[in-house]
Amino acid sequence: MEREKVVCLFSGGIDSPVACVLAAKRFEIIPLHLCAYPYTGREMLELTIDSLKKVMKVTKFEKAVIYPWAEIMSAIIEKLDRKEYTCLVCKKSMLKAAELVCELEGAGGVVTGESLGQKASQTLSNMTAISRGIKFPILRPLLGLDKLEIEKNSKEFGIWQARHAGGCKAVPRYPRTRSNAIEIDELLDQLKLAELIRKNFKRVKEIRTFRENLSPLFAR
Repeated sequence: MEREKVVCLFSGGIDSPVACVLAAKRFEIIPLHLCAYPYTGREMLELTIDSLKKVMKVTKFEKAVIYPWAEIMSAIIEKLDRKEYTCLVCKKSMLKAAELVCELEGAGGVVTGESLGQKASQTLSNMTAISRGIKFPILRPLLGLDKLEIEKNSKEFGIWQARHAGGCKAVPRYPRTRSNAIEIDELLDQLKLAELIRKNFKRVKEIRTFRENLSPLFAR
């Protein structure tokens, strides 16, 4: 029996690779990395690719998708007046991008590496707000795990990396910990992010052998 597909948001940190491996126990996974260069360095993409290789050995996924995210990131950083919403607007945008990949690939859900309360943006209120209106179910296999448990899983799965892609530099000093879906959707509309997400979807890059040319991802 053919397994159902899911798209897994993949940051290259510690959490999302573990979420990928857990999801792969029940689904065919398609990792999706949103490449924010030049807001992140080339090294971050290289570390993410290394992490994807480790996860591929364990899960045997057929391909990953790299989505150029710089234009969306630029709009959020430069035009969003309410900086406390930066992470929430970005995460809702990532889920909207994952929707497009799900539709293209015939996938039935989106997997994230979110863990309750691990970051200011990962409160129950905020997760509820960013999930509203997404066409596909959002699966959060790490929801009840703490950082030590996630690290333990990473080592047991054989995907641990001492060096990994670090956190985002655009995180505001005082991120919003409680929000509602209407506010977030209004901010996405103000920045015309849906249009930018569709535009950059045409530039996504599939990776199957990890020998593909990724230079176009660094072009502005």
